[in-house]
Amino acid sequence: MLQKLKNQISSRKTLASKMYIIVLIIGTFTNFASFVITCAEQLDKAAIISTFLCFATLGFFWYLSIAKDMEQQLHLPLMIITIFGLLPLAWFYCGGIRSGMIMYFLGCLFLIVPCIMEVRKRVILFIVSLLWLMGIIVFSVFFRPDLVIQLSDREWYLDVLVTLPLCATGIFIITTLVVNAYETERRDKEKLLNEMEMLAKVDPLTGLYNRREMFARFEEGKHYYDGHHYLIMMDIDFFKKINDSYGHMFGDKAIQYVASVLKENACEENDGFAARYGGEEFVAVIRCEDDADALQRAETIRLRIYVHQYEEYPDLHISVSGGIVVINNDTDIAAALSAADKLLYKAKEGGRNRMLNIKTGG
Repeated sequence: MLQKLKNQISSRKTLASKMYIIVLIIGTFTNFASFVITCAEQLDKAAIISTFLCFATLGFFWYLSIAKDMEQQLHLPLMIITIFGLLPLAWFYCGGIRSGMIMYFLGCLFLIVPCIMEVRKRVILFIVSLLWLMGIIVFSVFFRPDLVIQLSDREWYLDVLVTLPLCATGIFIITTLVVNAYETERRDKEKLLNEMEMLAKVDPLTGLYNRREMFARFEEGKHYYDGHHYLIMMDIDFFKKINDSYGHMFGDKAIQYVASVLKENACEENDGFAARYGGEEFVAVIRCEDDADALQRAETIRLRIYVHQYEEYPDLHISVSGGIVVINNDTDIAAALSAADKLLYKAKEGGRNRMLNIKTGG
C-alpha cells in the first residue's frame, strides 16, 4: 500500500503535481479518520454524514486524478467544493466555534497553495476563501447560532483533542513529503544538468572529450605544460575499408576500443587527457620523461590496439598510425596539432601501423 502511494507521488513529473497528489492522499486519510472518530463519538447523524462527504469527495477526486488523469481540470473544482460546500456544512453540523472545526478551516486554507499553481488565481481564491470562512464564523455566532448543532462540553473538548493531532499530523506529513519531493526534484535537475554539461564536453560514442572540450583543455593546460607533456595524434588505418567490409556497427566498436586504450593511458591525474578529434582520429596528451619515453608509450598504445582480438572477427587486426610532438606552456597548439598531423601522414605513407615523433619522422 505504502509503495503504491509512493509510486503515485514519484510518477508525477513536476513538484506542483506531486504536491497536489500528496494533498489528496493525506486529505482523504485525514477525513476518513475524522469520519471514524465522529462515529465513535456518536455525534449527531448530520455530523457523521458531513464528515463522510468530506472523506468521499476527496477520495473521489483522488481516484479521478490517478485513474482518469484529470488532474489539471480538478484543481479549482476541488477547492471550490471543499471551501464553499463541505466546510460550511461540517461547520454547522459538527459544533461550529465550539468544536475543532476551526483547525480544518486553517488546514484547508493551507492547501490552496499546492492545489492552485497560478499565482493570481491562488491569491484571489485565498482572499475570497478567507473572507468566506470568516463570514461563516460571524454568521453562525452572531446571527444564526440556532443553525449550529451544539456539542456538550465533553464532546467539544474531545473533538478539539482529536482534531488537533489529526490536522497537525496531516500538515506535518504534507510538509515533509513536499520537502522530500522538492529535494528529489532538485537532485534530478542537478543530475540532468550535469549530464547535459557532460554531453556538451564528451563524445557520446567513445566517452572521450569532444573537439571543443579538447581545445578548452589545451587552453587550461598552458599553465602546467612544462616540456614533459606530449601530444599524440592518431588515426585508425583503412577505417573506411573496415566500415565497408564489416559494417558501421563494428566500426563503432573499433573506435570505442581505441578510445578505451587511449583513455587508460592519458591519465588526467598526470595532467593528461584524450579526445576524439573527429571520425576515426584521436588526440591525447600524456606526461613522459623524454622523447624516447613518449615514443615508447605511444608504441605501447599502438601494440595494444593491434593485438586486440574482436570476438566477431578473431583474425582481424586493426592498426593505428600517429604522430607525437612535445608541448610546453609556450606552444602554439594549432601549430602542434599541424605538426602531429604531418607526422601521422608520414606514418601512413611509410606503411601505416606505426608511430613517429620529430626524430623518427625526420
